[in-house]
Amino acid sequence: MKAIVGEAYRRTPVFSDEITYLVLNPSWNIPNSIAVKDKLPLIQEDPDYLAKQKIRVFEGSGSDLREIDPKMIDWAEVHAENFNFTLRQEPGPMNALGRVKFMFPNRFGVYIHDTPSGELFSKILRTFSSGCIRIEKPIDLADFLLKDDPQWTREVILAAADRNGEQTVRLPKPVPVHLLYWTAFVGEDGGIHFPNDIYGRDKRVRDALDSGPPCN
Repeated sequence: MKAIVGEAYRRTPVFSDEITYLVLNPSWNIPNSIAVKDKLPLIQEDPDYLAKQKIRVFEGSGSDLREIDPKMIDWAEVHAENFNFTLRQEPGPMNALGRVKFMFPNRFGVYIHDTPSGELFSKILRTFSSGCIRIEKPIDLADFLLKDDPQWTREVILAAADRNGEQTVRLPKPVPVHLLYWTAFVGEDGGIHFPNDIYGRDKRVRDALDSGPPCN
């Protein structure tokens, strides 16, 4: 299926791990970097942005986390150095993670997820994310991962994804996942195809090869 990956300045990393669980109808705890760089300008521009996007604002951390009224904050005075808030988008059709996210906890903090912006899959160049991977057919992937669990038929998955409450589902066994970066592949026609090197990684490899062996 088609995928959407990180922009050039927020590149999707390459590594291997194991998917251990998925979350149906997830909420989104917005990473601080995205909250400051992407969301804060939108909040400052539109006082109703948080309400429209069903984003709640919290202060503190851990067990001391408490919700606060965003209207009590002077957002014009908030900037990267004093942004001490946690933003959480509630589950639903507006949620940036869509109806399903697939978790393989890793040091990069990336995962696979659905998206409400399905129109982006029609683009040829699909670098629109902040590092995570958005996929075209999330229910198909959930169905595949849970095929060995008789409780989770496709119909049950769809019903749970359409409910308001967030639900975590452990996989019967972990499933390996490999995030790879290819700039050449063999197509169905048997021909070799060379898509764009969107992250410029081939050039760095070529420059390293051209530089010769390191000096002792």
